[in-house]
Amino acid sequence: MEPEKYTCLVVDDEPIARRIITGYIAQLPLLSVAGECINALEAIAFLKGHPEVQLIFLDINMPNLSGLQLLKILQPRQPVILTTAYPEFAVESYELNVADYLLKPFSFERFAKAVYKAIDLFQVAGGKPAQVAAPAGFFIKSEGKSYPVALGDILYCEARKNYTMVVLRSGKRLMPLVPLSKFEAMLQEAGGDFLQVHRSYLVARGHIRSVSPNSVLVDAAEIPIGVQFKERFFRAIGIGDR
Repeated sequence: MEPEKYTCLVVDDEPIARRIITGYIAQLPLLSVAGECINALEAIAFLKGHPEVQLIFLDINMPNLSGLQLLKILQPRQPVILTTAYPEFAVESYELNVADYLLKPFSFERFAKAVYKAIDLFQVAGGKPAQVAAPAGFFIKSEGKSYPVALGDILYCEARKNYTMVVLRSGKRLMPLVPLSKFEAMLQEAGGDFLQVHRSYLVARGHIRSVSPNSVLVDAAEIPIGVQFKERFFRAIGIGDR
């Protein structure tokens, strides 16, 4: 019996980007390409004529109408995975309830993780898309109180002996009594996309603004890259060892 396939639409104005994504799709037996569109307006027309599309890979920075504007106008019923070179749109994308946010260039491993996360949004019965979940988050206990925190609001985490200092976009700092290694596991379990760049630091991939050979800029904070983490980090973000 043939395994169920999920039909995908790839929307990107860059031919190379579309070729990479369709190549990744071809490597996953559970996916098939329903079509490719070079801009948001073309995608809107395609989706209206092809209700069978179950998953959308959507670029953000496109001419005339951006991917985020498309989401606001169309409010697609299908799970959407954003693919972009611009990390600054991550928080806004969470507010639009996208399934995942892939920062170009992304690896096949990261792509596959996003796909399986999106597939989890489908209802088993009837094969219809489920409503996209609210922005992922969890409670963090700090100084005797528990605070609800959205994953998209976490900039980076710093080890402080048996504690982890969690720095949020608002500037607030939480200090849960959890070592960094355990807190990293908690973030992964909650669906977060964080990278260890130093034995004392985890950074949110979606908040990386720039990278240099020995440091990474996360929002306004310059985080050092440890020698033993450098190769793995650069490989994870798809730019090779520096």
